[in-house]
Amino acid sequence: MKIFYNNSNKQTLMTKTRSAKVRFKNTPLYRRREPHALRFLAERGSFWFASFSVMAFLVGNMVGQHGWYVFWRSVWGEGTDQYIAYTGVVTPIDKVPDYVRWAKQYGGDPHLHTYKQVPQDLLVPLPPYDAALQHAHLEESDIGQVYSVGHNGSYRTGGDNDGSHPGVDIRVPIGTPVRSIANGVVDSVKDDTGGFGIVVVVRHPNAPDPDNPRRITTLYSVYAHLSAALVDEGMVVQKGDRIALSGDTGFASGPHLHFQMDRSDAPWHPYWPFSTADIRGAGLGGTAAAVNAGLGADNVRLYTVHPMLYVQSNPSPRTVVASSDAGQGASSSRSSVPSVRRSPAPTLANRITRLQDRVSDRAASRLSRQRFATANRSTPVAQPNVLGTAQEVTVTNRNTVVSTDVAPVVPVVEPAPEQPESRAVHAASIRHDGAFSGRGWETVTVSLLDADGNVVSNPAWGKDLYLRTAYGDAEFRPVVLKASDFTKGEATVQMLPRGRRTVVIQLQPLGAIAKPMVYSE
Repeated sequence: MKIFYNNSNKQTLMTKTRSAKVRFKNTPLYRRREPHALRFLAERGSFWFASFSVMAFLVGNMVGQHGWYVFWRSVWGEGTDQYIAYTGVVTPIDKVPDYVRWAKQYGGDPHLHTYKQVPQDLLVPLPPYDAALQHAHLEESDIGQVYSVGHNGSYRTGGDNDGSHPGVDIRVPIGTPVRSIANGVVDSVKDDTGGFGIVVVVRHPNAPDPDNPRRITTLYSVYAHLSAALVDEGMVVQKGDRIALSGDTGFASGPHLHFQMDRSDAPWHPYWPFSTADIRGAGLGGTAAAVNAGLGADNVRLYTVHPMLYVQSNPSPRTVVASSDAGQGASSSRSSVPSVRRSPAPTLANRITRLQDRVSDRAASRLSRQRFATANRSTPVAQPNVLGTAQEVTVTNRNTVVSTDVAPVVPVVEPAPEQPESRAVHAASIRHDGAFSGRGWETVTVSLLDADGNVVSNPAWGKDLYLRTAYGDAEFRPVVLKASDFTKGEATVQMLPRGRRTVVIQLQPLGAIAKPMVYSE
């Protein structure tokens, strides 16, 4: 083998020689073995047990307080509207001040005082909305004292369908608790200083369609002119949850709650029927003038729902069979949202409840008739004509009639606590079985009641009573109830519902409202 002595070859040869002579092998004395996965978990079992316990506590606490649909919504996000079940509706305001008593006894003024300054004994339930009395407005109707502007109404009269106001204005002092009308998701929380003020919009999926309660749709409830919002966007709320406090922010002439319900196909939420450009194009002076002129009234009917009438109809969950696409509004096409069908247990429970109500009503009526019959046999009295004694009355609220004159004294032989003397009528009740099939006439019983809720066999009431629907459409026979239609304070009326919409019966001028009658096959 030749050896070259140049620097590069010499260095190469020496390197090869070293590598050939040096033969070290790196061999560890103890071979390291990787632990098995199960051994790793076993060594850290306490850590995994603690982690599982914390997770179980968090999940259990969320499910226990808010329900499974809240849990799944927090896990999966916006795509879980199907887990939000419709369980009925409530009014956006629970209680309001008795404004007459508040002003007379304490000098209360909703423009100057807050909700916390109202004495607790002067808080009364929110009165039912009456579209007929709404036109009487503030000076002539106690309903107008609470509902200042009606749906699609005007600021000029406050009545329904004479303007383009998309909601209902409820007159309440600043700080009145506002609650979600149904289960849903907070769609947005905004502060619009020039319009709605602080506003909360809640999305309600799987709600009965107002045009066809047998289908479901998505509705949006709007609560505007608030003083504070108590929820954040994306939160899941349940029916009756407190979500805000009323106020007078935005375009508001005084403290009130603007309550509105938008359909799913409205171009935006909260919906307003016209823009500033529309006002200028129509040559109107401003927003109030445009509302009074009815600018965009057709859009209000197209994209919104009468909020108070929908709430008062309280569509039953058991009437919902199929769903309508959230983007199609009242379209007849079915969507991918799962159908909600009646289960045997709730249906049986509802039937038992209706049966118990009918039995109780019949027993109370029979007992009342026996009591009056006993009084007739034991005490002879002068019998004026039924509904024949006329006297001036003043309607203080929709369920109460207070006589301004003392009821006529009927001479008796001896005092008897249950004698059938002519007594003032304070209210009325409307009874039915709660459902209709749409295949025939339904029987409705109307009773005149005194201040204690007892049937008045010989009422001191000299006006005709007439029946109408506060929600839905129906035909009545007879429509007007006269003195000859009542027997011992009760009258029977036949009603034929039109279509499948829920029907709410109303009796005027007493203002009595019956429980909703829903369609059932």
